[in-house]
Amino acid sequence: DQDDLAISVSRLYAQLFAKMLGEAGCEKIPVSVEEAVHCLEEGKIAVVGGLKPGMTTDTVAALMAESMSAEMLIKATDQEGVYTKDPRKHPDAVKLDRISFEELPNVLAEDKHKAGIHQILDPEAIKVLKARRIKVRVLNGFKPENLLLAVEGKTVGTLIE
Repeated sequence: DQDDLAISVSRLYAQLFAKMLGEAGCEKIPVSVEEAVHCLEEGKIAVVGGLKPGMTTDTVAALMAESMSAEMLIKATDQEGVYTKDPRKHPDAVKLDRISFEELPNVLAEDKHKAGIHQILDPEAIKVLKARRIKVRVLNGFKPENLLLAVEGKTVGTLIE
C-alpha cells in the first residue's frame, strides 16, 4: 500500500535526521504522539515520521501541538509562506503575512485535498489547530535562519491564527 510505503520512507528520513542530532534527539523514532510528547518532556528533540495510514505528518504535528497545549506550531515547507494561490503555477501569487483560520479554506480551495495533492497544510491538521486556537507559522525550511527567526518571535513567512 502506498500509505505504508510513504510512512516507512518518512520514518527512514526521520531516523537519518535524528542520527545527526546525536544526544539531543530521542533514542528511537516515536511511533505515537504520546511517545513523541514524552520525548519532548524529557528535553529531547523528537523527530517523527508518519504514524498511521491516512494521517499526514501535518496532522501528526498538529496532534503533538494539541497534546502539549502549544501556543504555536512552526510548519517548515518549500514555500516562503501561504500565498493567495499556488506560486508554482501562478507568478502573480502574493505571499500573505497573516491569515485567519476562517479565511484559509478560501485560499486553499484552489487545490482540493486528495491523495497525491499536497496543500501547504492539510485539512485535518487545520481542523485540530483551529479547534485549539494554536497559531501556525508557515515558513521556508530550506532557509535555516527562518526557523531561528520564528522561534525568536520575529516575523517570517505567514502567521495563521
